[in-house]
Amino acid sequence: MFSQYFLDKRSSTVGTLVLMGLYALTNSAGAANPEPVTVEVEFVDPITITENNALQFGLLDQNLANLETIVIAPNSAVTDAAGRVLGGTQAASDLTVVSTAAQAITILVDNVVNGTGYTLGNIVCSYNGGADTACDGAGMSATSVASATLLIGTTMTGDGGSVTGVANGSFDVTLSYQ
Repeated sequence: MFSQYFLDKRSSTVGTLVLMGLYALTNSAGAANPEPVTVEVEFVDPITITENNALQFGLLDQNLANLETIVIAPNSAVTDAAGRVLGGTQAASDLTVVSTAAQAITILVDNVVNGTGYTLGNIVCSYNGGADTACDGAGMSATSVASATLLIGTTMTGDGGSVTGVANGSFDVTLSYQ
């Protein structure tokens, strides 16, 4: 009886060890097949923006009526159908952009703060001498160069509330790598 118990116990132990060995082989077979994964990194220079010239509408007639417009294009050409420009300097905003060349970038003009008597809209950019392209809303895409000129023009629309005096506005210009 003792020998029967010993043999049954030994058979049970051997069976357990065999099953554990098969389980270990199954697990180690899956682990014995690693897949190396590449980590891609490309270092770039931070983009810097320097304002050379503010967007300038010059001296305007305070009678700029509701919905009358004055447009300053990126090349500083002025469109003033109502004759509201009376003098001063009219010029597009001129910025210098320094970045790593040959990278996809986004140029975005947003956070527009209007002055008293007008709103700014239809903001258009020319990057590195390229075509005038809308750069508000979703922004514009371009390929970076090491140092480029960014020109920004816009449409000013009167709201009928202008008064004599300074009525400066502002906007943010953001360039980012894609």
